Amino acid sequence: MNHHYQVTPFSARQSQKLRNVRIHSPCLVQILTGSKRLYWRETAVELSAAQLLICEPGSSLSFENLPHKGAFSSRMFSFHCLPERSMLELSRQRADTGRSEVVGLDSALRETLHALAGFNLDEMSLATQTYWLMGLYQQLAERGALHRLIPDSELSFSQKLSRYLALTPSQDHLLENVAERFAVSRATLIRKLKQEGTQYREILAEVRLNHALGLMQKGDHNVALLAQLCGYQSEGRFRQRFKAKFGLTPREYIKTLHCAN
Repeated sequence: MNHHYQVTPFSARQSQKLRNVRIHSPCLVQILTGSKRLYWRETAVELSAAQLLICEPGSSLSFENLPHKGAFSSRMFSFHCLPERSMLELSRQRADTGRSEVVGLDSALRETLHALAGFNLDEMSLATQTYWLMGLYQQLAERGALHRLIPDSELSFSQKLSRYLALTPSQDHLLENVAERFAVSRATLIRKLKQEGTQYREILAEVRLNHALGLMQKGDHNVALLAQLCGYQSEGRFRQRFKAKFGLTPREYIKTLHCAN
């Protein structure tokens, strides 16, 4: 069963600095322990557990996760269900001139996120998931933040594509086969992505590398196996792509997940 949202936990036992982390779906990042230093528009902003980070699709984040008293932990909520138009309109009406990427986390919003993180989505119908998400979206709309998380009431073609690729990131995903899956020609798929300022190979690479981060967080630390699970036939090519993308090697990232010796 497909899910209308996903919750991905992240942790670090040492300072964890990443760059160019591409966001494919609308996301909220909730910090549980420690803090996150976000490098944004030539400034550095440190976020705490009292704040939510809003990540609209298509954005690219550079940040440093900072453990406090031995640990950093956060969770990312990724959304695949769109809000009602009336909610987006309310959000725009309630918007202020404050920093658009950050929203204060009050007790009501915290409780909603806690509930969403605790559900077993495999045992929950899509209708029930939608019900809970609409409650969260309404809370964000009343805070003037929903339209910053989800700017439009329709997914772009690249967002639909990245969501599809993320279901099976280790498969070959030949361009011709993917175009057929979306009922378009190869040339049309290329043209649609070009109109949105991207290319097929870029989206596929970003999906696979983000998948690698998630696998490492879950405890998969064999780099050769990680390369295979992310669709790379060459471990060296995987290491090269990972380092070029995030600014550190897979082993350097894995090291941040453990206490220093």
